[in-house]
Amino acid sequence: MIEEAEKSGRIKPGDVLIEATSGNTGIAVAMLCAQRGYKCVICMAETFSIERRKLMRMLGAKVILTPKSGKGTGMVKKAAELAEAKGWFLCRQFENEANPAFHAATTGPEILNDFKGQRLDYFVLGYGTGGTFAGAGGAIKKARPNVKICLAE
Repeated sequence: MIEEAEKSGRIKPGDVLIEATSGNTGIAVAMLCAQRGYKCVICMAETFSIERRKLMRMLGAKVILTPKSGKGTGMVKKAAELAEAKGWFLCRQFENEANPAFHAATTGPEILNDFKGQRLDYFVLGYGTGGTFAGAGGAIKKARPNVKICLAE
């Protein structure tokens, strides 16, 4: 998502990137921001992992906690509000087409390569943002139409 935003000229070093996350994408965003010279703000529900918060802060991210009553929707809403009010770049992992496109180009082919010459009946994954499901799942289904894709939330 960040590479696509860089290539399209929507972000440049020094810009603030903001994202709502339960942790995994936030860690990756914080790491890339530290590496590439962006400022990073992460919105998370207060019920999510303290360890992930600590790691993101260690990577230089500012972590904003949202009330547990709002769950995931609350953190997404807060990130969107801040991005609009302050002119920050919102990564939008849940809506960004670069997310499934990346998994279609990398994760799906990697799994297919790992199972080259072997039986693959099921691809089971957690839902998360839906990016891996749509991207990797789509790539696997295209190459092996009989594979059953199983999604857990």
